[in-house]
Amino acid sequence: MRKLNILILTLLFSLFSIAALFGQALEISGTVTEALTGDPLPGANIAVKGTNLGTASDRDGNFNLTLPNANQATLVVSFIGFFEQEVTVNQSTSSLNISMDEDVLKVSEIVVTGLATSVKRRNLANSVGTVSAKELIPVPAQTLERALSGKMAGIAISQNTGAPGGGINVNLRGTSTLTGSTQPLYVVDGVILNNAAIQSGIDLVSQASGVGSNRPQGQPSNRIADLNPNDIENIEVLKGSSAAAIYGAKASNGVIIISTKQGRPGKTRVDITQQIGFTSILNKLGFRKWDAQSAEANLPANPATGEIGGAARLAQNGNIDYEDLIYGDKGLLTESTISVRGGTDRTQFYMGGLIQDEDGIVKNTGYQKLSGRLNVTHKLSERIDLNIFTSFIRTESDRSISGNENQASTTLGFALAFNPAFVDIRPFRDAAGNLVYPSGPGSNPFQVVDLLVNNEKVNRTISSFRLNWNIIKGESQNLDFILQGGADFYSAEHNVISPPELQFEAAKDASVRGERILGQTESTNSNMYFHLAHTYNTANKTMFRTQAGFQFENQNLNNVIINSVGLIPSQSNVDQAASIVNVLQTQIIQRERGFFIQEEVDLNEKVYLTAGLRGDVSSANGDSDKYYLFPKASASLRLSEFVDLSSIASEFKLRVAYGETGNLPASSNKFTSFAISNIEGVSGLVLNLQRGLDTIKPERTKEIELGFDATLFNDNATLEFTYYRQNISDLILFNNLPSSSGFLTEVINGGKMRTDGFEVSLGLTPIRKRNFTWTSRINFFTTDTEITQLDVDPFEDQGFRLSLGQVQVQEGLSPHTIVGLDENGDKAIFGNETPDFLMSFNNSFTFGDFELSGLWDWQQGGDVVNLGLFLTDIGGTSEDFLTEEGQARANGVGGTGRFIEDATYLKLRELSLSYNLPRSLVNSLFNGQVSYLRLGLAGRNLIMITDYKGYDPEVGQFGNLAIGRAMDVIPFPSSRQFYFNVAFGL
Repeated sequence: MRKLNILILTLLFSLFSIAALFGQALEISGTVTEALTGDPLPGANIAVKGTNLGTASDRDGNFNLTLPNANQATLVVSFIGFFEQEVTVNQSTSSLNISMDEDVLKVSEIVVTGLATSVKRRNLANSVGTVSAKELIPVPAQTLERALSGKMAGIAISQNTGAPGGGINVNLRGTSTLTGSTQPLYVVDGVILNNAAIQSGIDLVSQASGVGSNRPQGQPSNRIADLNPNDIENIEVLKGSSAAAIYGAKASNGVIIISTKQGRPGKTRVDITQQIGFTSILNKLGFRKWDAQSAEANLPANPATGEIGGAARLAQNGNIDYEDLIYGDKGLLTESTISVRGGTDRTQFYMGGLIQDEDGIVKNTGYQKLSGRLNVTHKLSERIDLNIFTSFIRTESDRSISGNENQASTTLGFALAFNPAFVDIRPFRDAAGNLVYPSGPGSNPFQVVDLLVNNEKVNRTISSFRLNWNIIKGESQNLDFILQGGADFYSAEHNVISPPELQFEAAKDASVRGERILGQTESTNSNMYFHLAHTYNTANKTMFRTQAGFQFENQNLNNVIINSVGLIPSQSNVDQAASIVNVLQTQIIQRERGFFIQEEVDLNEKVYLTAGLRGDVSSANGDSDKYYLFPKASASLRLSEFVDLSSIASEFKLRVAYGETGNLPASSNKFTSFAISNIEGVSGLVLNLQRGLDTIKPERTKEIELGFDATLFNDNATLEFTYYRQNISDLILFNNLPSSSGFLTEVINGGKMRTDGFEVSLGLTPIRKRNFTWTSRINFFTTDTEITQLDVDPFEDQGFRLSLGQVQVQEGLSPHTIVGLDENGDKAIFGNETPDFLMSFNNSFTFGDFELSGLWDWQQGGDVVNLGLFLTDIGGTSEDFLTEEGQARANGVGGTGRFIEDATYLKLRELSLSYNLPRSLVNSLFNGQVSYLRLGLAGRNLIMITDYKGYDPEVGQFGNLAIGRAMDVIPFPSSRQFYFNVAFGL
């Protein structure tokens, strides 16, 4: 028995030994650091290649990982902005020290491919532009859109006006509609934002058409301007339908996905930046220098009334530079930011704050922003993560009044255009101490600046959450349930006050002098997503990723504008006016829902395939229960994995993609609405003159995209090339009807367009050394659009009348074709709004403790209808005015071509120089309480080189419309900004 017991124990011990040998766990530990500085990288991802197992580094960059039943494994270490590394480990591996190099050219970047998944850029089958926090704001930007200018190929950004608070047009890959806006869809931390350009009602004062219509002239700001660029971690731009199709019926204009900053495990880090500077006018029109003869001819003396003539006035006043007096303010700029970031391995947080105060180049104009953000990430359990994002923004802007007008030189530009420099209209104090504003040929711009109010206040809250539940986690498969939702709410108040003492108001009948406009807007956008994302890895290193889900979205907007006239002097309330003459209301209640499914296949990181389908229903469509389907498919082939291209490129990838997206009709297009009418003294309703279409459907864009990406010269250069072609159908148009129908127009789906172009992006690191690096990126792109089918008669659109330049909508032409009248009074083509190409040059240098960066932006070609030149010629105040030439233009002789100008420009968008004080000096100065101290100088829009005779060839009298926006009617001038900044960390 004793021998039997010994034998049994021996067998059991042998079995346990064998089990231990084959089932021994592999224990791995190590530290992840930054190669250049040696600093730890908290939050680095450590994954086991070929499985779904992994972990992340802690606050000190340390990690621990246990692999059951393994003797050897390959770890894939990644961190945003750094090159990915692969490390092989086995039982003999001791503690690892993984040193990571910065990926300045984004070779190993991770890019979002769906609503819940991402892919390495080297496998990506679409052209997707990305901008990191470091690239976004080397120089302070008043709004997010301005900070994006020139940062990537395929995105064209231009200012509609230089007025404080925005007014920016963003266009991705050309025109996808004729009647709507071309602004992209913005998604911030999963929330679809409302980016509507809300009118203030200022057009009612200037009597420029537009209030309540689809062609506003008040040059409103976009609501995306409310965001704080300092809170942004990363921006991804889905430029084409093949990438944006996952967003379906709202994505024909492209999608911009914004991710804000989150906390990281480790020591709490506090970063504080203070900017102070000034702004000044970027470019002047100049003014006519009068002599005695021309001044007297313009304003002859009148002995009967005792009015002195122009010659005497010139002798007394000289030529007064009113442009400098009105637009010559050196506005003070201040910006204070603070961020607090940290947390534990279980909970991380980010808090950010901003106080921004900017004076304009015109007295009593400016922009203020207060912003606060709190983002929290919490691990509820080993399988459940919760992210909460919330922000509050308050903005206020004062813009005075500029642009077009149709009464008595109301706007600043018109007032200066019609006031000769020898007539003194500068305000002065009379004997009683009262301020007197002399009258001139137009209104007094000094009086307008001092007394007229055009104020906007916005309060906005954006909140969202993301819950990720890892249902299944194994070596070969992973299943996640993602619940994501949020809301975007803002209230805007517009106050316009035109006091009765203004010169153009005093010229009116006493009962209607003085005007008060009150605008109130409330908007709520909310959406909810339900996702399931499943990943399966096979033994032969093939990955299958499936995602599917539902989306629900609600949009509610209510805008009311109250217009009253006949203000009592010194009173500004609406109820203190003699009468309310207009109450305009726009109300949008829209409901949408959709589903999506996407399959991705990764064949050993050599071939990457994607196919997906989005289906959408919307209350804006004629049939609000019909699903419109939007498919997508793409493929990439890493050719360098099959063919030895090492002599040319370390990476070379071919890609092809196809996708379809939609552009929803306006919520009013399917209805035939009523209009208010007076019927025999009784208020009533009659049918409107536009007939709706109860079968209206989304415009549809079908896009094919071809391209390649290459990494050259030992990862010191990247080259991206993309060609795209879009075919747009079911265009929403307005068809003229015979009067016998009872209507003037009807809404139809009819017509097709084609847009194509190509994009090239070249990234370089010519020098990469410890004490000196040079990084460069060159972006180049073109776009061209042609109407291939038009189901209505050709027509002129936008502009004011044919003799002043409009766009021609006609089959076979670009919808941006500018037409007018030639010298014989016949209709002729004079140009095209679309540039020949756009190009940017972005360079960054690091030498020792200094950093220098600059961005040049070049637009070649494109045409602008310079009606500002036309107006100053009529007023006789153009700098290059000649009597014969000016009179000819004023009378329309010489044709429209006289004021169609080339919009070519070269701008120094950004320039910054900073100095990081040595750490040893900072430690000694602040006894180790300050981690870094940086001093810097920066500037935005410092230089503009152009032959254009207006303030800026980037102009848009009609805001963000798809066509006909290149109309210059003397907007608020553009400005340059200079800053001195101090940044430090605690």
